[in-house]
Amino acid sequence: MAPPRVLNTHVPLKLFPKVALNSKIIYVVRNPKDVYVSLYYHATGIEPKSANCSWNGMYELLVNGKAQYGDWFDHVEEWLKVLENNPNALIMTYEDMKLDLKKQVRLVAEFLVRERSEQFYSDVARLCSFQHMKKEKKDIRNVWAEDSEGIFRKGTVGDWRNHFTVAQNEEFNQIFCRRMKNINLDLKFEL
Repeated sequence: MAPPRVLNTHVPLKLFPKVALNSKIIYVVRNPKDVYVSLYYHATGIEPKSANCSWNGMYELLVNGKAQYGDWFDHVEEWLKVLENNPNALIMTYEDMKLDLKKQVRLVAEFLVRERSEQFYSDVARLCSFQHMKKEKKDIRNVWAEDSEGIFRKGTVGDWRNHFTVAQNEEFNQIFCRRMKNINLDLKFEL
């Protein structure tokens, strides 16, 4: 493919092509509570079912680093060690995109040295909004279970509150405080 090329991935650093680390990288992080909920619906929504378990069962897998992509904390910590203070890396959060997508689009354009007009940023933000992408989605329907919403479910920040029990939230908060000691990242769990 002729440049510029885009690679979208969820892989841990150890599986990422080392040569690609010399490229410009935009790393988007989402708060782990909402990631856990998203992974639950993803794993229980695809065919064949990659997880046939309850939310409580999935929560246990996730907090013990036994789910599909491994441990969220290890994943983020490994990537940030490589990307922090790297001029070829832009680290963003999903929550910041939900707060002000146009501002984040502008940051991406500046990072890629592709500055455009304010109208362009507005248009891109509209077309890349969760609502627009969900409306225009082109899911591969044979991958998703009939009762699944597909790849785009809610896209909100804070949906974890509808899933985590009080005990799970307290346990997770303790894990989060302990594991985030080596991770320099400001995450929002609600907007």
